[in-house]
Amino acid sequence: MSLLLQSRSRIFFQLKHAKNYSTSVTPERMQNALQYCKDSVRQRDYEGYLCVPFFPADKRNTQYAIRAFNVELASIRENVSKTEIGKMRMQFWKDTVDQIYAGSPPQQPIALALAEALKTSTMSSMWMKRIITERTSNLDDHQFMTIKDMETYSENTQSSLLYLQLESLGVKDVNADHVISHIGKMIGFSTFLRSLPFHVSQKRLVLPAEITAKYGIVQENVFRGEIDGMEDAVYDVATAAYDQLLTARSLMAQVPDAAFPALLAAVPHIKYLENLEKSNFNVFDVKLQKKDWKLPLIMWKSFKSRTI
Repeated sequence: MSLLLQSRSRIFFQLKHAKNYSTSVTPERMQNALQYCKDSVRQRDYEGYLCVPFFPADKRNTQYAIRAFNVELASIRENVSKTEIGKMRMQFWKDTVDQIYAGSPPQQPIALALAEALKTSTMSSMWMKRIITERTSNLDDHQFMTIKDMETYSENTQSSLLYLQLESLGVKDVNADHVISHIGKMIGFSTFLRSLPFHVSQKRLVLPAEITAKYGIVQENVFRGEIDGMEDAVYDVATAAYDQLLTARSLMAQVPDAAFPALLAAVPHIKYLENLEKSNFNVFDVKLQKKDWKLPLIMWKSFKSRTI
């Protein structure tokens, strides 16, 4: 049986039997599900993991569930050999979200943890489905045409994740929404820059076409290691990220204090952009790929001062 048929059979089996899963979950199984989410975030989204302790204690399991969901979706592209398989997995998660909100989650750790989170936190399924839809559209590795396209993608993925966290805190405030929107876009730009060396190694170029054209950058040349003009292109994307950050900072004074834990996600990316500037916008500088052991302290100071 081909890989595609095997994956299709497995997903159809999951969907067929999901409605037969019992909604009664033992405490032990739920504890295992929550631990799975926590471990997944620690291993695959370490900076997000560092943010969680700054949330109220009764909301932390919810944050692990939200971020584990996001990590699962983000990893699909790298874990499938065919776009069709990726789309099937995305559809599985879209159906799973429907089941979660219908009160009959499948016996899948992240699904169980999200269902448990809904007992104590208000979260809209719209944000989850928006993340799924946007990531599905990017499975084919198409190059963004403009900075605006990259911004839209970042809004629909990174900002949507932060909207979920903001909702889980019970914060309903238009200024907080605006700040979250801009922070999410900044994080999206930063994430693309941070992942650029990996994407290039996989023969993918995530810089918008309008920028590569502006500096005469040819994909095939970049894949061969010719990176002339890359610093200028990276500078343009980093500038767009800083613009989003400056706008977010201009609104910070109007944001409720309760929203701040969700805003802390910006801190690691701000630090990356600062280090990128010190490296003269050379994204291939190996120092940029190292973990910053000072990051927890930097985040704590940001939390205490309520500044980003």
